Amino acid sequence: MIDVSPRWTRGGGLVIAGLGFLITRLYVAETVVVDEVLSFGLVSLPPLVIGLGLTVYGVVLAVGRFSSLYVRTVTLWCLVGTVGLAALLVATQLGAIFREGMMATLIDSELLLGNLLLGGAVVGVLIGDRAAANTRKREEIRRTANRAAFVNRLLRHDVLNAAAIIEGHAGLLDDEPDRPESVSAIDSAAATIKQTITEVGRIASPNENTDVKAVTLEPTLTTTVEEVRTAHPDRAIEVGSVPDDLTVAADNRLDIVIAELVDNAVRYGGADPVRIAVESTPQSVSISVVDGGPGLPPEQHALLTTGAFPEYDDPSAGFGLQAVSLLVERYGGRITTAGGEGTPEPHRITVRLPREPLSGSVTETVGISVPAVARATTAGVVAGLLMGVFFQFTADSLPVIGSLYGVGHPVVGWLTHLFHSVIFALLFATGYRYTDRASSLSPPIRASLFGLGWGTVLWFVAAGFVMPVWLRLLEIPTPIPRLTLIGFVAHAIWGGTLGLSYLLLDRSTGFDSWVQEQTR
Repeated sequence: MIDVSPRWTRGGGLVIAGLGFLITRLYVAETVVVDEVLSFGLVSLPPLVIGLGLTVYGVVLAVGRFSSLYVRTVTLWCLVGTVGLAALLVATQLGAIFREGMMATLIDSELLLGNLLLGGAVVGVLIGDRAAANTRKREEIRRTANRAAFVNRLLRHDVLNAAAIIEGHAGLLDDEPDRPESVSAIDSAAATIKQTITEVGRIASPNENTDVKAVTLEPTLTTTVEEVRTAHPDRAIEVGSVPDDLTVAADNRLDIVIAELVDNAVRYGGADPVRIAVESTPQSVSISVVDGGPGLPPEQHALLTTGAFPEYDDPSAGFGLQAVSLLVERYGGRITTAGGEGTPEPHRITVRLPREPLSGSVTETVGISVPAVARATTAGVVAGLLMGVFFQFTADSLPVIGSLYGVGHPVVGWLTHLFHSVIFALLFATGYRYTDRASSLSPPIRASLFGLGWGTVLWFVAAGFVMPVWLRLLEIPTPIPRLTLIGFVAHAIWGGTLGLSYLLLDRSTGFDSWVQEQTR
């Protein structure tokens, strides 16, 4: 488990989005040539599309479910690419000044400058994505090595010890056949071998044979806790309420995670009752095991929170906790600890798991999922098309949207309009996931009302104040506020269409499956 500051998850995406927008608006859009169709299509349009696409990508990183490590890597490489090319341009300009004693014409070309800066940013993003993928592969190799080391240590410790017990007591039976304690010891050792081999077979299963899926938590939690209670009838275990339909991303080995944590709390957590609390958010579920013990030793704490396996066969490091660390990493979750000896709070181990399977080890339990990003983008394009058609036939105002970027051309108007629609659709999806909390409305009504509300907000704030202020800064006379009935109807059409489209795509299992297949 690589711990990277979570501020990168949001801030890094916004940095890329802001960089892409500034380069596009200040340089690329200013050089768009609309007089000639061929020049517009081959020279002006591609950089504009790429620049707006880079901005959307940054917003996706900011609202999507990506790890802080991934966002940090991509952001840093994007900045390196942009700053590197900018420095190269400055060095070239200075070289021309020193050599010729005059300003060269290189930086005078906004088209060249914009394209080079945009190219540096895009190449940096691509390199960052590859660097993050390589980091992910190294993490997968590390987990595979940890799994192999765990299996080796478990077999050597439990199985060899049990075999030695069998060998010793078998010799005693040869000398004195009537030794019931030896028979019992042999039976116990044989059961240990059988149980260990079963556990090794489950924990060491290759990833491809144990797909992570949505697993209902309540039955697994209830069954596992009852098994621990049976094994420790003298200890009290309290379990908080768990919704019957609450799911987590896991597989058929989730019971190992719960059993090992609860059993560890029962054995080493003092005389106080062990408490299990479950909390959920729209993206994740936290399972906390609370006890009255002093807490974990340093090596066990490092094992759970960072995935750092012990370098030697130390039983005190906790073979069961090693299994927990391996499986929680496999599910895309995180483990944290708090309280214990030296603190006023009781000792707590919390496992945070996603509520749905994630698209690889570079994802996190915050933000909207990759399928949700795809749904929002698609729904944003659909809603933007309908809104644009309405505007085109009623007000012929899409070129005005292009004027925000200095180009009053229908194609640029449509392109920037759809760009705005996708950005606002991603923000819609970010907020919509909270609407199911204590809501008695049906999903279609809830999605439509939330979409209409979001569209109304955009009509009042973005169209009423932000857009006219922006136009005035460009010296285009516009009244403030600019609130029209046609604008309200258009935003209502956009919001309602966005909400229903997003819901329909959400209910389409084929769409999500296709998206997950493309992002593997």
